[in-house]
Amino acid sequence: MKTAAIFLSLFLLLKPILPLLEYAAFYDFIKNELCENIDKPELECNGKCYLAKQIVKAGDSESSNKKGQSFSLEYSVVYFQETNLNYGFLLSKEENLKIESLYNRIYKFHFTSFVFHPPLV
Repeated sequence: MKTAAIFLSLFLLLKPILPLLEYAAFYDFIKNELCENIDKPELECNGKCYLAKQIVKAGDSESSNKKGQSFSLEYSVVYFQETNLNYGFLLSKEENLKIESLYNRIYKFHFTSFVFHPPLV
């Protein structure tokens, strides 16, 4: 999905530049065949008239699409509620509740009945 969005955004950004890329790629053909001012070499048009028409056509097609295009947004309302049901009564498991506090972390008393005495010499 991410790659499709990137591809679409690049296409939309490069769409106005497509006539320029076409002119650069097919420069000789446009200059020799499609130029309207072939019979007037003093103008040194070199196909720029064709390029100008293509740019205007691309701009007109975008503006006509924007004018004639009407769209509506349709929203689907979906209600989702996460249920946190406690099925603890079905389980016969006892849980020891430990409450951590600062006092419990500081206080350490280990009751042992055995006290180590070193050996007597």
